[in-house]
Amino acid sequence: MNLTKINLVLLILSITAFASPLSTNAQDSSLITNFLADTKSLESVGPANPIILFTNLAPEVAAEQKELTSDNVQEILAEAKSFKHLVIIIGNHTIVKVTDLEDCRQSGSWGTCMPMGEGYIRRQGALEFQQDYLNNIIGIPGSQTRTVYFFN
Repeated sequence: MNLTKINLVLLILSITAFASPLSTNAQDSSLITNFLADTKSLESVGPANPIILFTNLAPEVAAEQKELTSDNVQEILAEAKSFKHLVIIIGNHTIVKVTDLEDCRQSGSWGTCMPMGEGYIRRQGALEFQQDYLNNIIGIPGSQTRTVYFFN
């Protein structure tokens, strides 16, 4: 009888060990899918910083990844027309999705017409929704790394 109990315990431990990562991976993958479909879905992510989670997952899911600078911004925005989604992440505090490449406003600091986007800036641990032209969300070019992810 003791052997049966041991086998049952081992079976439960095995299921728990294997089920947790699978559930987490499915949940993590849905984070990107949900954000691309509905920007405000980040508000329902648990206590973890969803921008960090997105940053960790995006390289595996994105079709392409580049660094955004004032020197390549025009090239990146032109290339974005070949993809369904363009997401820009700055550090662990800002995430923005381009919502309309055609609706743009000239930016002196970026030297090009910056499109409309929406996303979040994390301030004091809270996500603040932003909906504006990119330059007003991502700030002026500088020393911060701005990573662009292209998604099909």
